[in-house]
Amino acid sequence: MNSKKLVLVVVLAALLLVSLAACAQPTPEVQIVKETVVVEKEVEKVVKETVEVEKEVQVEVTPTPVPVGDEDVVTITWWGTERGRDTAAARELHFELARAFEESHPNTKVAVALFPSKGFGTRILTSVAGGQTPDLWYHYFAADMASQGFLEDLTPYIEASGIDPAERWFPIAQERAVYQDHYYGIPRDATAGVIAYNKDIFDAAGVPYPESGWTIADFREKALALTDVDNDIYGVGAIVGSPGCFQWSSFSYNSGAEYVSPDGSEVVGYLDSPEALAALKYCLDLTAVDKVTAPQGMQEQFGELVFVSGKVAMQHISTWELDPITEQAEFEWAVVEPPRFDEDTEGVAWTDSYVFNMWNEGKNKERTWEFLEWLTGPEAAVIMAESGVWTPAVPAVWEENGWQDDPVLGVFWDELQKETRTPNYLRSQFYWDCVGDIFYDVWSQYIELGETDLESYLPTMAEDAQFCLDDNFEAVGQ
Repeated sequence: MNSKKLVLVVVLAALLLVSLAACAQPTPEVQIVKETVVVEKEVEKVVKETVEVEKEVQVEVTPTPVPVGDEDVVTITWWGTERGRDTAAARELHFELARAFEESHPNTKVAVALFPSKGFGTRILTSVAGGQTPDLWYHYFAADMASQGFLEDLTPYIEASGIDPAERWFPIAQERAVYQDHYYGIPRDATAGVIAYNKDIFDAAGVPYPESGWTIADFREKALALTDVDNDIYGVGAIVGSPGCFQWSSFSYNSGAEYVSPDGSEVVGYLDSPEALAALKYCLDLTAVDKVTAPQGMQEQFGELVFVSGKVAMQHISTWELDPITEQAEFEWAVVEPPRFDEDTEGVAWTDSYVFNMWNEGKNKERTWEFLEWLTGPEAAVIMAESGVWTPAVPAVWEENGWQDDPVLGVFWDELQKETRTPNYLRSQFYWDCVGDIFYDVWSQYIELGETDLESYLPTMAEDAQFCLDDNFEAVGQ
């Protein structure tokens, strides 16, 4: 495609979204928009690719702005995401929050657009390259994405509003949003990892329920005792039976190793260390040797929620899975804190948060901040809590609801009080370009090809990843 046609396609796509927000009828409605966009983009010499996507976008179109008092009505755009595990309540929560804000802020309207979670980061970067970025969105960007130059520094807004982050949000929610001591994001929610277990399977096998203080050796022992392949029952499913075991689960900390440095810039000396090799083998052997993980077909059928099949005894979950599990599980279940490495170590909590970002070239920054401040404060947190979809980043709302004493949410509450760290995959914006694929390659070689001698190929993979990291960090002057 030549440059003139490229510009034309991007402009037409932008005009389509603008027309939806500006030309709506007085009564809000939901529209589905399909389009194919071909974009060549280059962002700070780091992100460069050709993307072709067909998207289905659900947009709530706001009424035509009319004067209210001394100020004109302003419309701000908010982009969110949908995942396969999400229920209808998750979709509706976005619009419920927007309506609640509009009721108390009649001069500001919020246009909500929801996109598939997969590829959403690329969609944002593409919109930045085209100058058609939404005012506000939430995503999984690493905090150092601020170095790319398109995120608004929210520190002055926070200070002007008199917000004390340490009092308002959980620790992980603060850590996820800070780059070089400045806030370039604000937490949407706060979650932690725990182990959900099927009490019916445990009872049938005569295996005691897991208890606080157990170890990864105990986890493996129970998984072996609970697996009954002849009856299609498996001790473990989902994340622990995938490369996620190394990356986005409590096992990424509590199996005895770190895979990248705290700032995400180093992988040699971490990924290829003896501790990392042993940790990788632990997760890999649950599938390759012990055969306690749900088979690939079952994993693909149920995805992140293989636990609801009723055929899996234990699954690592976060609060993001609670709503669909509660809705779909037809058996007795409970949760327990994740296993620690051994009896001599304390468990390290895997905690996380989606983060709201504001575009630094938006035309309505003050109004966007008003919405963002409200959206991450106690009033919106109450709405989130009542929905059962997102567990808010505001500890005070957890306490007001008595969640610290709840048999399920209380376990998450305890994890959110523990020592925590930024997850390996969120320590650098270049993780997925340079490091993340290694774990899938290792999984394939070890599980599918039977190449179990990690020492023979992992150091070379680490060296290649380090070269990639060094090159990318240099390109952005870090």
